[in-house]
Amino acid sequence: MVSKKNFFFKFRNVDGVRYEVYFVKPNASYYGDIHGLCDDPEEKHAKIYINPYLTQKSELNTIIHELTHAFFWDKSEKEVYKFANAVTALLYRQGWRRDDDKRNNEPPPKRKRPKKKKR
Repeated sequence: MVSKKNFFFKFRNVDGVRYEVYFVKPNASYYGDIHGLCDDPEEKHAKIYINPYLTQKSELNTIIHELTHAFFWDKSEKEVYKFANAVTALLYRQGWRRDDDKRNNEPPPKRKRPKKKKR
């Protein structure tokens, strides 16, 4: 089980599968030396893990790569790899960088759903 202190972001893919993103290094003894991991959308609680010890460019690439898996699970690793590398190169060339001063590692607040009006 991953600690909630490493929780960063949650989203739903186009099929409505809910993912949680954690900045925690994937288990090297189980997965080998990888930068990130995206769970199969069939998992009950799908998660994405991003190694927090990467360079800024590698972190950007890994985020794009793993989110691409979440949205396009049926694409091959080669296709995802090429896509993530192209997007990373473009964004990095345009000056996109992580601003550690603005980085928010706190979990997002729970959304309050409006109560239904009684008729």
